Amino acid sequence: MKHSWLAALKAHYTGSLEQGFRQFRLGVSLFFLGVVGLYIANTLIEPSIEQELVVLASLLVGGAGFIWAMMAHLRMLIGRLIRFFSR
Repeated sequence: MKHSWLAALKAHYTGSLEQGFRQFRLGVSLFFLGVVGLYIANTLIEPSIEQELVVLASLLVGGAGFIWAMMAHLRMLIGRLIRFFSR
C-alpha cells in the first residue's frame, strides 16, 4: 500500500515537463484573466452590485489561476529535484 502511494507520487512529479508547463500556462492565463476582469470592473463599470459581482468573479478566477500556476511550478521544481537526486 505504501509503495503504491509513493510510486504514484513519483510518477506524478516525474511526468513530462511539457505537461507541467501546460498546467503552468493555464494557471497564468486564468490569473491574467482575473486581473483584466478586476481592471475592467474598476474602470468601466459604475459602482453597483454588478461591479461587486464582477470583482468577486475576477478575484475567484485570478486566485484559482494563481494557485494553479504555483502548484504546477512546484510540480516542475520537485520533478527536477527528483530527477537530479535519482542519478
